Amino acid sequence: MSTCGASMEPIGSFQRPNEEQVIVHRCLGCGFERFNRIAADDDFDLVLSLPELPPRTNREMKAQRLEEEIGDEFDIYQID
Repeated sequence: MSTCGASMEPIGSFQRPNEEQVIVHRCLGCGFERFNRIAADDDFDLVLSLPELPPRTNREMKAQRLEEEIGDEFDIYQID
């Protein structure tokens, strides 16, 4: 669950450099993304049926969110 409390939906998966498979879930309310390693009891065929996403890290996603927030705040103060 994300901090806003809305449901999370799987949007795809990717493979890390160490060959670990990761499922990406996105919040339906705020768009927050969470990365979850697959577990032994996960349906691997179902995981592979998800769209393949480019590998990403939590650090990259945090930087992207910060950039979007700063950009939004900056736009408020621009004078036409």
